[in-house]
Amino acid sequence: MKPIEFHPAAQQEAEEAAAYHEGQQPGLGRKLRVELEQALERIADNPLLYAVELGEFRACPLHRFSYTIFYLDLEDRVWVAAVAHQKRRPGYWARRQPS
Repeated sequence: MKPIEFHPAAQQEAEEAAAYHEGQQPGLGRKLRVELEQALERIADNPLLYAVELGEFRACPLHRFSYTIFYLDLEDRVWVAAVAHQKRRPGYWARRQPS
């Protein structure tokens, strides 16, 4: 299992998404966080599970929510570039690079 590291903007996207959904319906933000954590566990267990979509970035769509986790499988970790809403401009995050 590889450790997961977030780009700061990706971490903020996840937090804002949860807060938005919690504001729409109490408990919904928590459900989004649970689904996000489950997806991250699958990625950490098997980083090659999801297809490459943009360059080297892999895409893991969430099932219940309209978000996709875009990440790189690096030698020592999985690096999350974005937790992107599927209606947002595609590839807006593509210039983000791991530190």
